[in-house]
Amino acid sequence: MKDFYKNNMYTILLAGLVFIFSILFSFTLDKNQDKNFLSIEVNEGDTIWEISEKYDQTELTKKEFIGWIEEYNGVRADAIKAGQIIVIPVENEKVVQSLASKQ
Repeated sequence: MKDFYKNNMYTILLAGLVFIFSILFSFTLDKNQDKNFLSIEVNEGDTIWEISEKYDQTELTKKEFIGWIEEYNGVRADAIKAGQIIVIPVENEKVVQSLASKQ
């Protein structure tokens, strides 16, 4: 067994380093992904259904839109509160383009 480790030490080290870097890289991707989507503050009386109608710029159905918000933010649709910041499946660029076209 010692011969196995001795003969393959560099391969084992390389595999370990690749594994560690892939985990670190995946955490970096998750943080950057938040920047691509729109974060909004929930106002008093807002519902996720109303938010999905207001920001209806995706290919998702209303049910998929609401499911995405619940899963991504770790909230239930009936439990959002005023002042809460949630991420919605709308790309920041699309909102800017939409606002510019309305002017």
